[in-house]
Amino acid sequence: MNLDRLTKQVVRIVKNASKLYHNQKFFEVVERHKYERDDVTNNDISTQTYLEKKLLKLIPNSSFVGEEGSSGSEEDNGYVWIIDPIDGTQNYKKSIPLYGTQLALQYNKKTILSVIYFPVDRQMYVATPSGSTLNGRPIKVSSETDLKWSSACICNYRWYIEIEDKYKIEHKLVSTLKTVRLLGCSALNYSLCACGKMELVVVFGNTVWDLYPGKYLIEQAGGMVYSNNDLSLHIAGSVDMVEKVRKLLGV
Repeated sequence: MNLDRLTKQVVRIVKNASKLYHNQKFFEVVERHKYERDDVTNNDISTQTYLEKKLLKLIPNSSFVGEEGSSGSEEDNGYVWIIDPIDGTQNYKKSIPLYGTQLALQYNKKTILSVIYFPVDRQMYVATPSGSTLNGRPIKVSSETDLKWSSACICNYRWYIEIEDKYKIEHKLVSTLKTVRLLGCSALNYSLCACGKMELVVVFGNTVWDLYPGKYLIEQAGGMVYSNNDLSLHIAGSVDMVEKVRKLLGV
């Protein structure tokens, strides 16, 4: 497989997919997950359907793991696409311009490609074995080493961790770091960290479609993502910063 050619094709498909929902004034909430307090819109579903159709033409017999339905598992061998058609759906619903499409491609359980696109400001993040880029330009995680001058994004998936434990972690972060932000878009958090605009991402739980694209983007930008044993906590950033936050939090 020519990965460079495949990457260009996937980038084109993701950009076209975003046109199905970006600037669309009409959407309908078709499903509501009461426990997670999360909504699914018709545009989430139609965008994933479009992506699966186009990506399957690129790699016949590949399988899919997606927020709006799956035909495989991230533990499968062969080619597996991991897709979040609209990450930040709650922002999208309210016309808050913090949302995008993200996907990762695995081969035999190893990620080989990540594409994250934010249609509002037309920012395309891509990660391959050659490195991570933003609109074609190489990016790296922040070189900051001092926690008190560092900023972090928090992804608050409340149902993955006990509320008391979450508050303890948040208190330590707010008390130590320069700023802590909650943007409501996992893809954006990881992307800002990968290009050095934020030093850290702290995530309380994650699904594979929220985690894998951003994880690979950060790793190929010179950083790392720590995950605890039950996957209820993830910490992303430079190797040095992740280790310092682990020590701070005692994990």
